[in-house]
Amino acid sequence: MAANINSASNVPLPGTPDLERQPLLSNPDVGNPPIGSHRRSHIPSTLGMGRRRASDAEEHERRRDKIRKCWRVGMFAVLFAMVGFLFMWLFEQFFDHAVGSPYAHLKGSCDHVAPISPVEFEERQTNLSRLLVDLKAGAYIAEPGINMQYFTNIKWSQSERPFLLVVQAKKDKTDTVLTKTTIVVPAFEASRARQKLLPGTSYSIKTWEEGASAYKVVREIIDTPWAGTDPVDEEEEVDVEIRLKPKKEIESIFIDPDMRQLVATGLANALNTSARKVEIAHRNIGLLRMQKSAHEIEILRCVSQTTVNVIRAVKDQIHVGTHESEVQTMMTKAFQESGLSYEAGGSLILFGKDAAQPHGSGNNTKLEKGMMVLIDSGARLHGYLSDITRTFWVSRGPSKEMNDELDKVWETVKNAQIAALEAVRPGAACSSIDKAARESISEKGYGAKFTHRLGHGLGMEGHEEPYLNIENTDTTLKPGMVFTNEPGIYVEGSYGIRLEDVVLVTETGYEILSGNLAASPNEP
Repeated sequence: MAANINSASNVPLPGTPDLERQPLLSNPDVGNPPIGSHRRSHIPSTLGMGRRRASDAEEHERRRDKIRKCWRVGMFAVLFAMVGFLFMWLFEQFFDHAVGSPYAHLKGSCDHVAPISPVEFEERQTNLSRLLVDLKAGAYIAEPGINMQYFTNIKWSQSERPFLLVVQAKKDKTDTVLTKTTIVVPAFEASRARQKLLPGTSYSIKTWEEGASAYKVVREIIDTPWAGTDPVDEEEEVDVEIRLKPKKEIESIFIDPDMRQLVATGLANALNTSARKVEIAHRNIGLLRMQKSAHEIEILRCVSQTTVNVIRAVKDQIHVGTHESEVQTMMTKAFQESGLSYEAGGSLILFGKDAAQPHGSGNNTKLEKGMMVLIDSGARLHGYLSDITRTFWVSRGPSKEMNDELDKVWETVKNAQIAALEAVRPGAACSSIDKAARESISEKGYGAKFTHRLGHGLGMEGHEEPYLNIENTDTTLKPGMVFTNEPGIYVEGSYGIRLEDVVLVTETGYEILSGNLAASPNEP
C-alpha cells in the first residue's frame, strides 16, 4: 500500500491544487519537498532573515553611493559654471569686450594721451602774470566758467554767491614776474573748494560769511601789499581799515569778459578808486587760450582724428531704410567704444533735404536711394572738443541728373576747403580765409547758398575765438591757433552738403589736425 501510495503521490487528487508544480520547485538542483511542505515554506527561517537584512544593507549602501556620486557631479558642474562665468567676466574686462562689434577697432584710440598737468596750469598763470605786468594791470578776476577752468582746472557752478579767482602780478627788484593766486569762496564752501585744487598748487583761500560782502574781501586782497612769498590759507574774514598803496599811475584791474553783470558791478563799486580802474580784460588775454600749447594740440589732434574714424565706421553700418535716430544710436555706441566723452544724441544726423538747414534737428527721416547723409559730430577728451562734418552717399538715386548735381556740389565744397587751406598762414586776417573759400564757391555759381561763416576756433569750447568770417579783419592768425574749416552749400527743400575739418596754424602754414580730408562722396 505504501508503495502504491508513494507512486501515486505525483498524481493530484481531484480538487487538490498542483502545489508541486509552483515556482517554488523551479530550482532543478533541489528535490521535490514532501507533501504539505508548501505550508511550512511561508515560515521564515533565521538564515533567510539574515540574507534579507544583508541584501537591504547592500541596497542602502548602493543608494548612498549613488547619492554621493550625484553630489560630486553636481558640485563639479557648479564649480565649472562659476569658473566659466569668471573667465567670461575677465575676458570682457581685460580683453576685448567688443568682439564682433563694428566699432571694436576704435577702442582706446586716445588712451596714450595724458590730461593737462598741474605744471601746465601753473605756466598758464605765469603767462597771464607776464601779460598783466606788460599791460600795467594789477590783477585779473574771473568767476566760474571756461576761463577759470583754463587757468586753474577748477569747475564750479555759478550762483548768487560770488566765487572768484583773483590772479595778481608784479615784478620784484630783479624784474622777475611774481604771481599770487587767491580763491574767494563762501565760508561754508571752503572745504569743498580745497578739494578742487590741483595737487602741488599754492593758492590762497579767502572766505566770506553769509551776509557779508565777497567784493569787500576782493578789495582787501587787492589793497594788501604782498611780497610774493608763499601765500597763507586764511578762512576767516578780516575786517580791517584798508589803506591804499601809493600809485604813480592808474592801475587797471581786469575782469573776465564773460563775467555776469551783477558780479562785474559789485567789483566795480568795491574796487574803483582814483588810483585804480576796473575794466574788461584786454583782448590779448584771450590770445592765451587761442594759441594752444603742444599738449593741447596733441589732445585736439587725437580727439579730432578719432571723431573722423567714428563717422567712417558708422557710415559702413548705414543702409537704405535706416532712420536718422538709428544713426544717432550708432554714433553713441561708436563713441563709447572709442573711450571719448560723448553726450548721447549729440550729433547732427540729416538725410536728404533735412540737411538743407545747416543746424537742423532732422525729422527721423528714413534713408532712401538718392539721399545724401550729413553727420556733424564732436566728442570731448580731457576737456577739449572735436567738431567734424562729413556728407556722403550710401546709395545713389535713380535720377542720373540729380546724382551728378550732388557730386558736383560735393566737389565744389571740397575745393572750397582746399582754397581756404591754401590761404592759411601766420599773419593772415581771419576774413581772408573765409573770403578764399567763399570766392571758390561763388565761381561755381553757388555763392548765395554758402550761408554761414567758414569756421570758428576750437578748444575747451565748441565755438570760441578766432572766428573766421568775412568781417573779422581785426584778428590775424598766429601759430597755435586751431579752427574749423567748414564750407557748405544748402538748397532749401532739396539738399545740404558740408565738409568740416580741424586746422592748426603752424609757423609756416597749417596742419590738418583731423587727418586726411574726405576723399570723395563715397569715401568720407
